[in-house]
Amino acid sequence: MLLQRILDRWRPRLASANVELFFQPVHDLPKILGDIRSLEQVFTNLVSNAVEAMSKEGGTLAIRLNRYDQIPNTPQVEIGITDSGPGIPDEIRRRLFEPFVSNNPRGTGLGLAITKRIVTAHHGNVTVDSFPGGTVFRVYLPVVNGEGNEHNHFDRG
Repeated sequence: MLLQRILDRWRPRLASANVELFFQPVHDLPKILGDIRSLEQVFTNLVSNAVEAMSKEGGTLAIRLNRYDQIPNTPQVEIGITDSGPGIPDEIRRRLFEPFVSNNPRGTGLGLAITKRIVTAHHGNVTVDSFPGGTVFRVYLPVVNGEGNEHNHFDRG
């Protein structure tokens, strides 16, 4: 699974940043049709931002996968990435997916703009909720309807 491979690569950095990971793969989720490299960039960026947000004191990173059937005739998979960082100020959060907007003094403000562009190109959506003590990014990606080209499947996370 893509998310498992990404998280395995991040384990040393998570440990050194005192970030505890909670991730439980779900084995019965439908497949998502997508470009694996682009989706890897999306999830690497979201995990990187979460770890950066918690870099001063450590915290908790939780990755959750679910079926999402709230849009009629458009089944999706929801990937939630939650951190226990300080949260994102409202004035930044409203413009977070615009280029050159960042809450990180060392950031370029391009990562989330690129993330949004990739997710949108996959006919998905990305949202953010933030509050003092945490931030939740949710990525919604449509599932494959019928048979597809197997090598292009983003396999359940």
